[in-house]
Amino acid sequence: MNPSIDYNIDVLADDQQKELYKKFPTTHFLSNAKNMDHFFRWNTFFRRNFHRFAIDYLGINLYEFQALTLYKMGINNKIFIVAARAASKSFMIALYACIRCILYPNTHILLSSATKGQSELIVTEKIQAELMSWSPMLKREIESIRNNQNKVVVRFRNQSHITVVVANDNARGNRSNVIVREECRQINKFIDDSVLSPCQVLRQAPYMLREPYKNMPELKEEAVDIYITSSWFDGHWMWEIVDSYYDGMIHGKSECVLAFDESVILKHNIKSQSQLISERKKQDPITFSLEFLNMRLKENTSAFFTYNMLQQNQKCKQPFYPRKTLDVLNNKKNIYDIPRQTGEIRILACDMAFVTRRGNDNSVFSCMRLLPETTTYSNEDSEDIKINKGYHRIVPFIYSQQGGDIDLQAVKIRQIFNDFSADYLVLDMRSAGISVYDKLAKVMYDEERHLEYSPLSCMNDEAIAARIRSDGANPCIFAINATQKLNSDIAIDFRRVLEQKLIDFLVPFETAKEEILNFNKDYLSAPTGDGQFFYEAPFLETQAMISECVELTYEKKEQTGAIVISEQSGNTKDRYTSISYGSYFASLLEQDLFSNTEEYGYESFID
Repeated sequence: MNPSIDYNIDVLADDQQKELYKKFPTTHFLSNAKNMDHFFRWNTFFRRNFHRFAIDYLGINLYEFQALTLYKMGINNKIFIVAARAASKSFMIALYACIRCILYPNTHILLSSATKGQSELIVTEKIQAELMSWSPMLKREIESIRNNQNKVVVRFRNQSHITVVVANDNARGNRSNVIVREECRQINKFIDDSVLSPCQVLRQAPYMLREPYKNMPELKEEAVDIYITSSWFDGHWMWEIVDSYYDGMIHGKSECVLAFDESVILKHNIKSQSQLISERKKQDPITFSLEFLNMRLKENTSAFFTYNMLQQNQKCKQPFYPRKTLDVLNNKKNIYDIPRQTGEIRILACDMAFVTRRGNDNSVFSCMRLLPETTTYSNEDSEDIKINKGYHRIVPFIYSQQGGDIDLQAVKIRQIFNDFSADYLVLDMRSAGISVYDKLAKVMYDEERHLEYSPLSCMNDEAIAARIRSDGANPCIFAINATQKLNSDIAIDFRRVLEQKLIDFLVPFETAKEEILNFNKDYLSAPTGDGQFFYEAPFLETQAMISECVELTYEKKEQTGAIVISEQSGNTKDRYTSISYGSYFASLLEQDLFSNTEEYGYESFID
């Protein structure tokens, strides 16, 4: 404040504000009329300029885009932020929540997300570990932080508090003046509409319950709704809110939409260009466009599989990892082996390539677990009747390599087949696939692991099985001889499985980093690069598979009605082929399950 200016509290204050300084003890700072006037003015200024409060009072330095974001969040009631990865979304949420609680006593803020871990990290890593260590003033304003299994709450000395809630039915009954929906694209719209939004109430400051303030509608503070997320496909419900807020913003309402892409990250050295290039190599094009380029992508109208169709099945949090060569040589047990469940069947499905071309034609090997599901009901005689519902598919591991040497691919198949303890091998017989079969049908030596593998044989095609007869061969290979009709049946069946949520894929890579990999000691201690990539690969391959499926187009043949799935120029469909072949074989196995016969019927597998 400029000391040369003669401040007169009578200019702006009402009758009660003019006398408020008299209610403090004479030794109190606010017992002075000028100090009280300064307090009113600064409080008003900071409420209108959250960024200045962060800089001037809390002593936290901000980039320009962060200052702009805080300013817009402070003056609007409805805010939607779509921002790229690493664009400091969590930092901005944490800082905003603290400022709001300090400047508006008795404020109740809910931090909600699809998982407890997402919002909890805002408290533990951003507020507690970063902001409080950077700002002694903030640390002084916070009374306590409660963090246990049941609740995560930040309490301020002025009766404000921040509470972490998971966006599900258990969030009912909370009350809030501000709701922050972290990574809102992962939140179910029904939960947002029926559980979170009804939590909102107006802030009841004590002075607003007294005359003359309680009858002044202009003093009522609207509840604040904040949505913040990385981008997603155009059909998602979040874009309805974005469009609504944008329309309100350009028509002068208290609504705001902000968006930040990778240029902000580069400008402020949050990530280097080389880091983004490395991320781009890891991510498939669609994921990178969403996560870093912040694009609002429209799904291909000619796509047979939609992104939502696939993404809704990303639930698996237990990856499988084959044994490393050194562990095999030292007879070391695989700590990443997954215990087999009762009645479980395991499949290794392979789509192979034999011409090495950069970025195209990969050999893909997919591990799939089949868990039988049943339902029980009582008949008229009160007897329990068990009905088989089929197999729920889980895909904990996908491996890809550029096509090439037949011998090496056959060995790789046996390595994964043995490590996964697979029961069946689904093998594509196109091109040189029959040559790989011939290798598997003989006793085979693995020079890398110094192991000898016993022979396997075909279970569903006598002509293939007759090519090589080996005593004691395990009849576990299901041969796929693709025809237009069979490929159509496989595509239709795979779409059914996706729509009915009968398959679990690994969770997205970013989720894996936050909730799985960061708790894996081997991953954390591994050297960067290839060392950590070993643990990241199954998640990245899953993302690549989903991206690949979304990019596939289809055509329905007029005469036959067959569905023909095609990849666009420069793209592949190897991962799709591997996964869909395995899923189709699972559907054939279900026929055996439904028949309630204990003996295996080979005849049902002949196309």
